[in-house]
Amino acid sequence: MENFGSSDHLHKLVSILRKLWNDIVDPVVQALKESNVRPGSRIWWCPTAEFTLLPLHAAGPYEKKKDNLSNIYISSYTPTLATLIRARQQVSRATSSQHFVAIGQGNPDTGGELKCVAPKLAVVAQHIAPVVSFTSLADSHATVQGAFDALSQTQWLDLACHGTPNRQQPFESSFAMRDGPLTIRDVIRSRWQNPEFAFLSACHTTVGDKTSPDEAIHLAAAMQFPGFRSVIGSMWSVDDEVVRQVVSAFYSNLVDGSGRLDCTRAAVALHKAVEKLREKISLEQQIVFVHIGV
Repeated sequence: MENFGSSDHLHKLVSILRKLWNDIVDPVVQALKESNVRPGSRIWWCPTAEFTLLPLHAAGPYEKKKDNLSNIYISSYTPTLATLIRARQQVSRATSSQHFVAIGQGNPDTGGELKCVAPKLAVVAQHIAPVVSFTSLADSHATVQGAFDALSQTQWLDLACHGTPNRQQPFESSFAMRDGPLTIRDVIRSRWQNPEFAFLSACHTTVGDKTSPDEAIHLAAAMQFPGFRSVIGSMWSVDDEVVRQVVSAFYSNLVDGSGRLDCTRAAVALHKAVEKLREKISLEQQIVFVHIGV
């Protein structure tokens, strides 16, 4: 891991995270402690306006012998309280009746090549195929129609591709398939059947509309509109090799000893994955992934 202050970029990032800690997060942490919320507990952030663009989950003093937020609590986000309540009220289906689809598009019609897509799909298959019914769509099969058809048959989704926010028309924000964009509008129209979890390792999957940030219409949050209870997305561009490492560590934590999938374990599984890789990847890439939902 890079040393703090070793680059101007890293220094700026740490300065932001320290300011978030001092002005916003630390007072919340103190209030939680006074309310006897134990260390290691999960907490949910429901930011509004410009705060939806900030990595509250990564705030901390970043000083030796002092805990950052991630050392105290496990953070998740929710676009609205109603969304979180609705997700908590849904009941998971038995693993035997669930289906998992992994969609990867490393050579889309627009955007650069993503070299990690094939290795990532292989890692997902390695962990998931022995547990539930599993389908993988890649390359020429990962088209707009192919993805749309697959979405209507799955409860669990892993999507590896480019993500493109549309700040003027948020519902036209999209995932890049081989033959064109799969838009948020398409995702919402899909005939979902009790969707549980989505892992979006696309670039910029949680970047919303800066002109109306309070709307929180970003790619990751949009996956909760059709009913996904738990979603992981990225706040900015993710390094290909980091994606592969995080995904491998994440799914090894998600699948428990009985081989059962449970979307409510996603936040803890992500937390453990990042902890495992903390000494191997830069700070910017450690904090890029966020969890949304239950």
